[in-house]
Amino acid sequence: MKKVVVVDYDPAWPAVFDRLRDQVWPVVQDIAISIEHIGSTSVPGLASKSIIDLSIVTPSDAEVPLTIERLVTLGYIHRGNLGIEGREAFKQPDGLPRHHLYLCP
Repeated sequence: MKKVVVVDYDPAWPAVFDRLRDQVWPVVQDIAISIEHIGSTSVPGLASKSIIDLSIVTPSDAEVPLTIERLVTLGYIHRGNLGIEGREAFKQPDGLPRHHLYLCP
């Protein structure tokens, strides 16, 4: 079983999210509504696993295939919905801060 490590809130987490969002946004800005910082690292003062969660929000399911194609160009690997309908998950490219990227129409 994997050991889960929870750490104190890091005030740098919002800036890490901003950097990750700024790398992804240019390839999806014409088809997505927003990229949101979600999960426990988005809550100021809350202890958390030190993994930034991002969610790309699209207007509908129609944008999902094109969004997936574009994320692949950045090195993300599409992992399917991982058992959660209405959400697509991606493995991050090497060399970036640890994060989970999701696509939610």
